[in-house]
Amino acid sequence: MSHGTFLKAAGWAEAAATPLAGDASKRLYTRLTQGARTAIVMDAPMERPADETSFDAFRVVATHLSGLGLSAPEEYAADRAKGLILMEDLGDLTLARLLENNPDTARTAYAATAHLLSRLKSHPPEGLSAPDAAEMAEMTRLTFDFLPDSDALRDALMAALTDALVTEAPGAPVLSLRDVHAENLIWLPNREGHARVGLLDFQDALLMPDGYDLASLLDDPRREVPEAWRADLIAAHSTPSRIATLSLQRNLRILGIFRRLSTDFGKPAYAAFLPRTRTLIARAAEAIPTLQAPVAELLDRTNHWGAP
Repeated sequence: MSHGTFLKAAGWAEAAATPLAGDASKRLYTRLTQGARTAIVMDAPMERPADETSFDAFRVVATHLSGLGLSAPEEYAADRAKGLILMEDLGDLTLARLLENNPDTARTAYAATAHLLSRLKSHPPEGLSAPDAAEMAEMTRLTFDFLPDSDALRDALMAALTDALVTEAPGAPVLSLRDVHAENLIWLPNREGHARVGLLDFQDALLMPDGYDLASLLDDPRREVPEAWRADLIAAHSTPSRIATLSLQRNLRILGIFRRLSTDFGKPAYAAFLPRTRTLIARAAEAIPTLQAPVAELLDRTNHWGAP
């Protein structure tokens, strides 16, 4: 990484740099170590207006979350023109790591995350879009782009999904960070209350139906959440039909995103998540009779996605 002027101005010119594993985006992350201190540099592309919007949104939402007493990374320095942010290092004790190595603590962390999502419902930041049911259904269009001659199936499924979102997930939209899954959540046991969960990757935040982030947390294509935890957290914070509907919308969209990442964007590892994504879609559709037939057809037509 070569950002000498930026790091020198921020007082980190002598830091050792360690690249971190990337995500599905083009953003790059580097951990800096200088003595006993660490920090993270986010290096975001700034090639299109959408990149600038995403960069600005990250900073706005981070400030908003911090104002709510939540653990978003503190910003130390930024260079918008270069797409650089130097920010607090929340560590690497992700909920994904806890789920694999320390299930008891993971269950506590999942419950704490579900509880903090209620904090997001009050006073969302200004300027966020609030897609309606039809627009949420439209977000799944990418999946059908990979299926030839699928216009009729797409239209039928999207119409039924729109109706289900209106019926099963009513109410005023709330702040949704949208990528609330175990790799974007950091367990911070030395902090108190809602601040025990560190939040990452929230630049795509929108106003969405209440429960969207809970569905993201519990129905994650990357890993299986124990069914007993899932049932308890849904009972405590939402309803099964609402979570099923939101999970269906989300994972129908993710099916296309992961397909594109694995085939078009040089990230073949995402193909491994496609079978579980299809499993989550099938389970969600079981709770919504009007969607069972079109979903079954979609799954039949995508049954080879992710196959070895």
